[in-house]
Amino acid sequence: MDYRARTLEVNDHTYAAWNRHDPDAVAEIFAEDAVVREVGNPTEARGRAAIRERAAALLAAFPDFHLERVALVIDGACHADRWVMTGTHRGELFGIPATGRTVRVEGATFTRLGPDGLVVDDVHLTDLAGLLRQIG
Repeated sequence: MDYRARTLEVNDHTYAAWNRHDPDAVAEIFAEDAVVREVGNPTEARGRAAIRERAAALLAAFPDFHLERVALVIDGACHADRWVMTGTHRGELFGIPATGRTVRVEGATFTRLGPDGLVVDDVHLTDLAGLLRQIG
């Protein structure tokens, strides 16, 4: 498999899906048994359905959610991308009711593709402290 080409395809698809606010499209590039983890958070999304639910919850919390890729580094079946997310907190997030505050959050994601070209592992490093500070 040409992992470079597939990585570009998966990464472009991911950003487009988030920016279309389409949790089904976000989830479809993940393997059925994929795992999405957030460093510092013991909860992980395990499986395509849980990954879709995670995406839907984030999009409900930030209905104007926008994701911008800042950098992408590819190494075989693995890649890392730096990103910036912006949005307005209009729904519950981490048990915090909507504040109406606009946020700008930086982060990075480390991804591994399986032999079928689907994502099997996604690890996020998100500035959660900065996010919580911005929403109060």
